[in-house]
Amino acid sequence: MNPEDKTISSADQSREFGAMGDLLRALQKEEMEQAETSPVKTLESSMTQNTIELIKEINETLKEIAQTQKSILEEIKTQAFSKKV
Repeated sequence: MNPEDKTISSADQSREFGAMGDLLRALQKEEMEQAETSPVKTLESSMTQNTIELIKEINETLKEIAQTQKSILEEIKTQAFSKKV
């Protein structure tokens, strides 16, 4: 038996798997194409999500600052009113 007889060419292998082999290759090709574009989309969506989270944090901080300023102003008004009386 020759060693050449043991090796199966890729054309022979594809015939061996038939339609399922073709389907698997098509799916693998599609998956690889998606993998090439997905990191960009994933990065963009990740950056968008991070930006949204930062905006939410900034909004909360600004609300806290406004509430603190309001409390300080009320305290100043109360002290100023009590000194006049």
